[in-house]
Amino acid sequence: MKKISTLALISVLFLVANQTIAQNLIAVQNGNTPRFFQQVDDAIVNAADGDTLYIPGGSWNLTQRINKRLHLIGVGHNPDSTKVTFPTKINSDFNLYSGASNGSITGINILGGINVQTELIFYTVKSCRIYYVRIGAKASNFSFIENVLENGVGLYSQVVAANFSYFSNIFGAGAGGGGCTNSIFKNNIFLTNVAANFSLFENNIFYNNSFYGVGFNENVKNSIAKNNLFVTGLSFENYTNVGSNNLIGQPQDGIFVNQSGNTFDYSHDYHLKPDCLGKNAGTDGTDIGIYGGIYPWKEGSIPSNPHFQSIQIAPKTDTNGNLNVKIKVAAQDH
Repeated sequence: MKKISTLALISVLFLVANQTIAQNLIAVQNGNTPRFFQQVDDAIVNAADGDTLYIPGGSWNLTQRINKRLHLIGVGHNPDSTKVTFPTKINSDFNLYSGASNGSITGINILGGINVQTELIFYTVKSCRIYYVRIGAKASNFSFIENVLENGVGLYSQVVAANFSYFSNIFGAGAGGGGCTNSIFKNNIFLTNVAANFSLFENNIFYNNSFYGVGFNENVKNSIAKNNLFVTGLSFENYTNVGSNNLIGQPQDGIFVNQSGNTFDYSHDYHLKPDCLGKNAGTDGTDIGIYGGIYPWKEGSIPSNPHFQSIQIAPKTDTNGNLNVKIKVAAQDH
């Protein structure tokens, strides 16, 4: 049986407070002692290295740089799965500076982007929707897991990013800039081009991805592609790349259960059709695309903290001044 932790009970109190006094509170968790703030900036300023910040649903502004090892967790970005709490939205950029290494961002709709301003290593971004990622300094060992990345591989790089990992992401329009090397792309969906405008994009590994758009071009070099699904023919073989067990020239309307165009939409269904050749065709025997691999896409993009499914609040207090509140909360396995 799934158990709901003390943090879940704290979250319940947040929701009750939000519904009854119309005031959102950010919790900064350090051990078993939470502190509460009304602004994300204040929460970041007062947080200590290693703290976790729980950001409720709603629209938030962020101007403070992140220069500590912090874990920022929202309630999710999918409108359908956050009808009770509303999605967590950040209206601006996340600016990561020295000291933010080994931190993470989970379950947030980032309407701006993620800017890496100083050298950083080991950072995780999971279950978010992000407009762009800009690498303005040396960065390595970033992990992007189950995100919607609006602009290609999410890199408007002024430098070359190295040793990045991309698992089960949905990539939108092509990006451009410095480049990406020595990185791994597994079980992603590319809705448009890959590396269309990068100056350097080589020594990467592509396993079990679905290339719904154009696929590779001449900027992808010295890379390996195995068990991928391509709508168009492969062009990368002329550029010192190596490929095997790829599905070439698949009909675009024969891949996903429901997808049209080359942009992400919450109403689309990115499961493979039952007769798609990508079924169980990955290097590990699971489906090609986001529902296979070691990080299969989680429906609703719900983060790992307890998920609010419903809330009922009485219109007024009883004769003793008590307010009747019924809340249904679901624990999460991951």
